[in-house]
Amino acid sequence: MARLILTPAALNDADRIFDYLAAEAGRNVAAKYRALFDDLFRLLRDYPDLGPPRQRLGRGVRVSVVDPYLAIYRHDRDAVTVLRIVHGRRRITGAMLEPRTTKR
Repeated sequence: MARLILTPAALNDADRIFDYLAAEAGRNVAAKYRALFDDLFRLLRDYPDLGPPRQRLGRGVRVSVVDPYLAIYRHDRDAVTVLRIVHGRRRITGAMLEPRTTKR
């Protein structure tokens, strides 16, 4: 079983999605999607190569669906790292998956 890691960007994406769903569709819908993502993350721990590869997004990048959202992740050795969670209609680029740096 692989470890599951959610990047800060993926955690932020999930928070925004659940907040949006709670506000627009109700808390029950938000809770349903939270449970669907929890189910997906359990599957990815057991079957880390579940999603199809998306080489144009980067080496080892894969995508799994919780309709209409996409969990974009990378499987390296003993860990599955969820990089982003985005709406499926969004244009996805490799730059979206790079860690953000802060300017000082």
